[in-house]
Amino acid sequence: MESTKTPNARAKIFVLDDSPTGLAYLKMILEAEGYLVSAFESPLGISREILRQKPDLVIVDVNMPSITGDKICRLIRAALPHRSVGVMLHSSLPESDLHDLAQDCGADSYVPKSRDPRTLCRAVHRQLFGYIQPTTLRAAQAC
Repeated sequence: MESTKTPNARAKIFVLDDSPTGLAYLKMILEAEGYLVSAFESPLGISREILRQKPDLVIVDVNMPSITGDKICRLIRAALPHRSVGVMLHSSLPESDLHDLAQDCGADSYVPKSRDPRTLCRAVHRQLFGYIQPTTLRAAQAC
């Protein structure tokens, strides 16, 4: 799912990660890039918020204790079959496994967890706008 927003528009991103540290890190990086970010530590209630707020992208951690990210992706796809909300899996799984999982559950894209914020920013920008932003990423300077 590619957004119709222009790179100057502020895209709305939901991030779901059971790790408070990981969640804060993702939120900081994405907000430094100018995105509007809502962070969720638990999947409880996120489906309702997705239906209500229609974010441009939902970034979901794959390995969570209560429900896995691929199952959350399947729930989002069942609730919004027309793909009006993009779903990106985020995980420390090997990239080949993450790729296969994303294809299997209907995610639009995936991004491996990385200490380099540019990895996340490039993947998000490509998902939202269809290309990688050529300028220096602000998040890299924020860390």
